[in-house]
Amino acid sequence: NGYYLEKENSLLEILHQVHEPLLNDQWRLQGEQLVTDKGQYVTYNNYMQEFHECFKLGKLLGKKEYYNPLFPEHYRQTLGLYHFFYNAMDWYTLWQNICWARVHMNPGLFVQALTQVLLKRDDYQALVMPKVYEIWPESYHDLRTVKQSRHLNFANWIRRGNMSDLEDIHPQEMEPRNLEGNLRNSSEWFQAMADVNILRLHQKPKQGGNKLDYLLEDVGWLSHWYYLNLGVNFAEEKSDQLQEWWYYKLDQILARYKLERYGQKMSYKKLSQSQQQTHPIRITWQNLRFQEELPETTRKINEYLQNLETKVSDAIATKSLILNSGTFIDLKNNDNWLMGLHEIFPYDWTHLQLDTANEPQLLLDMRTTLMSENFYYYADRLLQSYRWYRTAFQPPNPRSFIPSNLRIESVEISPLITFDQEVDIDLSNLMHAKHFHLAGHFMWPFTLQQRQLRLQQKDFSYTLEVSSNKTQSVVFRTFLTTSEGQSINREPFYQLDSFLTVIYEGVNQFRRESSNFSGLVGDHISLTELKQFVELAQREEFDFPLNISTPNCGFPRRLILPRGGRGNPLKMRLLILATTYDFKARQGNELSCDFSKGISRWDELPLGYPFERFLEEDSLAGEVYGDHVIWKEVEIWHDH
Repeated sequence: NGYYLEKENSLLEILHQVHEPLLNDQWRLQGEQLVTDKGQYVTYNNYMQEFHECFKLGKLLGKKEYYNPLFPEHYRQTLGLYHFFYNAMDWYTLWQNICWARVHMNPGLFVQALTQVLLKRDDYQALVMPKVYEIWPESYHDLRTVKQSRHLNFANWIRRGNMSDLEDIHPQEMEPRNLEGNLRNSSEWFQAMADVNILRLHQKPKQGGNKLDYLLEDVGWLSHWYYLNLGVNFAEEKSDQLQEWWYYKLDQILARYKLERYGQKMSYKKLSQSQQQTHPIRITWQNLRFQEELPETTRKINEYLQNLETKVSDAIATKSLILNSGTFIDLKNNDNWLMGLHEIFPYDWTHLQLDTANEPQLLLDMRTTLMSENFYYYADRLLQSYRWYRTAFQPPNPRSFIPSNLRIESVEISPLITFDQEVDIDLSNLMHAKHFHLAGHFMWPFTLQQRQLRLQQKDFSYTLEVSSNKTQSVVFRTFLTTSEGQSINREPFYQLDSFLTVIYEGVNQFRRESSNFSGLVGDHISLTELKQFVELAQREEFDFPLNISTPNCGFPRRLILPRGGRGNPLKMRLLILATTYDFKARQGNELSCDFSKGISRWDELPLGYPFERFLEEDSLAGEVYGDHVIWKEVEIWHDH
């Protein structure tokens, strides 16, 4: 409706060039004062009071300073602004606070608090935020691209039209065509984009770099981890299942990274710490250069992990733990091991604060964390301790979960093919705000896109044939791993799929399409297109679609397979295992970074089962050998 569309349009405008002065006179006036009347809030808490006092004393982070919520003071200030947003009684109070923060606050702090609110408040979750890599494109692109984009003068280009690095796209088109909702293939797309010049910035060949840059610099790969952590932080209730989910997602990121290393014939079983920066230069919007990590950061993290490893080792040896409160607990009693798990293993920003995080480092900035190869080294160490602890103290999973009277007879899989896909990345927010304000009005006469290549795979399917002596409900889990078979516990297992079904007496066949695997998302519409579709809907020429955005915490569907081989295929294995359904499935909304309803799961088995702990080696591991399991050798090809 018009009320919603007006909010969405205002949101997109106020976030445009968020680090530049606000040019909308009305909003600038509206943002002169923060709403301090306590009657305008559902609750007025200590976070808000402390924040307001810091503002009056001039102690808040400066507008041009580098911001990182992993720095303790920045985190506290973010909490304060977040509560001024979150606790607002109505939209008018919230919007005045948004305008105030846009005028007075550090842009990074403002965007962080606003993003959290739109993730957490039910009444505003329908509003679509631009993706983080469109708000802050500087951090996701090399220095040469950033400089070219910033120096582009649209008025000069209109007059001369002969810039060699730019191409005016006629007829209009953007890649990929197959967005969620199929909007780029619609007549409404051409109607919405009719008055927009699509300018394509040519990508220059890269110099040097890392063999895995196509994954480590992928905006979908990077933003997945960013949003996942945004969702976990500021969650109203921190629970054991939230911690379990975070470690499961960390394990999946690490497993997927290791599979990519395996595919590129790089060492993957034991990762090592790197001392050199292998990525092209990245900068912040303030033109500060990202370092890989500071020596002091390296020292503190290694010291932290060493202490954690020692604590886990001592806990396993003594079967006990002294909590931070000084309380002694026997880890073998009742669920005390869960108390120890919560105490020892960090998973949100309150556990990860570092006093070196106020300087730009790839490792510590959540937008760029997955670019840092040392992140995977640290994650591997953390997950090793996590598994050892669970192996020692987690009660054994009931044998009743291994189904009887069932046999997986065979699995057939269609060809697994990856390829390099052309994609247009929206760089419009790199250009100066003056190009978008004409005669006092906010306009969007053009969009700056860069054509890049990214990893993609063709849709595939697999078909299971299962025989059973009785009718039963069964959960299937499908994992991808290497072709190496010497040690289960040293290999990465990436979970591709899981599903619940009913097995009938006799022979059953099930076909699974990769396009239907859960937890995955397709491509999101660009910032420019989103703005044009909103305006088209405001003119009542278009019904604004509900599927115009993608859930922020979903993993990119196109990245579930590692890059295949060209001359020779990449040889891998599928592991498919069945477990008995216990009728305790739960449906959460974590795909949208909303944990208010808990975490989705099929049953009471741990997330990542059976690899949440170390297994017995070889055929002794009943979880991964037997009639309820099938191993299948597969090949992945890369198409030219």
